[in-house]
Formats: sequence, C-alpha cells, structure tokens
Amino acid sequence: MTEFTQESLDKKSILKQVFIALIVGALLLVCAVLPAEYGIDVLGVGKFTGFSKLYVSDTTKNSTSLPKTLHKILKIENVGSGLNVPKPLSANNPSPKIQYADRTDEISVVIPAGKGLEYKVNMLKYGQLKYEWITDRGELYFDFHGEVKGNSNYFESYAIAYSNNMAGSLVAPFEGPHGWYFKNNSEVDMTVKIRMIGQYMLKK
Repeated sequence: MTEFTQESLDKKSILKQVFIALIVGALLLVCAVLPAEYGIDVLGVGKFTGFSKLYVSDTTKNSTSLPKTLHKILKIENVGSGLNVPKPLSANNPSPKIQYADRTDEISVVIPAGKGLEYKVNMLKYGQLKYEWITDRGELYFDFHGEVKGNSNYFESYAIAYSNNMAGSLVAPFEGPHGWYFKNNSEVDMTVKIRMIGQYMLKK
C-alpha cells in the first residue's frame, strides 16, 4: 500500500494552485487585457464586458491629452475630418494681439432622445477656455472638436468618448468654432449643463 507523505501532498497542492493560476491568467489575458490594451477580441467577450471600449489607438495616444474625468474612451480610427481633407492655410494665421474678453457662462442644452446636436463657441487662435459639463441622466456620446473659421469641412477632434461628464481646458489651435457634438442614444431626452470661463464669444 502506497503511503503519501506530507511533502508529496504539499507538492501536489502547489502544482494544483499553479495550474489554476495559469488558467485564470490566460482567461484574463484573452478576455480583458487583449481587448482593452490591443483591441484584440477573439472570443467577443471584450465587447460583451465593455473592455473593448477601453482600447485607445496610437492615433488617439498621440493626439491632444484627454481629461482624466473621461471613461470608456473609444477607439478613434480617424481623428477629426481625416487625412483626405487638407488643413486650411488660414489655420496657420498668427494669433491676434488682443483676445476676446474673459467671460463666464452657464448653458443648458437639451439633447433629444435618439438624436444629436452641436454646441460651440467662437474662439480666436490661442484663446483659452476652461469648461465642465454634466448630464442630468446617463451617458452621451460626444466629440469635442474645433473648426477652422470659414471652413467647416476641416475640423480637429480633441476627445471622443461616452460619458456623463467632462472637465478640462483648451487653448484653441486656430480661430473658429470650438465645442461639442452630443449624441443621445437613449430613449429619453437629456439635458447637458455646460459651465465655461475664458476668452470666447457665444455663437448667435
């Protein structure tokens, strides 16, 4: 009759724990790490759990820094209007000697259910803006971007995500409208309360 020593039992227990740890690690790699870090979702679990939405492409990483309050950052294949739309020469115009006067505003914008709309302010090149916004319920898809004055075909996206709030600051890289495109994918209307302070003019 074979006798099992305490040492052999300990070895079997350790091997069992190592084997379980390897399986758990492999599952985490396939279901969470690969979808979130590399955009690879072989089993489709990343899409189901939401980890795939955490993937940020190299294009996004090299673009304007995203505010820390954002979550569920989307993969951005083409930031802004895309490489096929040339940047207008007017975007390289020098900044004005005098910026718009500092002002403060609080705006409420209703985003109808299932629809999208924009809210923007006019800014001069190198004008500064601090902002924060929050919804009264749930998350919205948004694209925070700027357009070159007189050329709506070209725009630069600074942040694209799903969120119920955002806070940050902007130094306008060129003169033109800057602000947000909001899309409400829910079945109820949402109100976005936007607070701003800086060098800008409200669009009429």
